[in-house]
Order: sequence, then structure tokens, then C-alpha cells
Amino acid sequence: MELLIVLGAIVIAIVVFGWVFKLIKNTIQTVLLVAFLLLALYFLFGIGPGAIWAQIQTWLGGGPGR
Repeated sequence: MELLIVLGAIVIAIVVFGWVFKLIKNTIQTVLLVAFLLLALYFLFGIGPGAIWAQIQTWLGGGPGR
């Protein structure tokens, strides 16, 4: 009986570790993509993060365009 509990705990730990690893991997990919896009907008067009943030606020209804 103890062996089954240990094996079950190991399987659950592996599943949870795999899920956490996928979550971290996807988060890092998203952060790198956003950083790349922000840098590309800044260096290619001179559009800074402040202008992008102001546009997002306007779209969400909380910006100066209200």
C-alpha cells in the first residue's frame, strides 16, 4: 500500500512539474515577443512605450480621448 502512495505521489509530481515547465516556457516566450515588438517599434518607427500605453488606455476607455 505504501508503494502505491509513493508511486502516485511521484506521478502527480511529474505531471505538476511538466505543467509548471510549460507555463514558464510560454511566459518567457510571450515576454520575449513583446520585448522584441516594443524594440522594433522604437528603433524602426520611433514609437516609444509611452505612446503605445496611451493608445491602449484610449482603446480601453481610460485614456485622454474620453
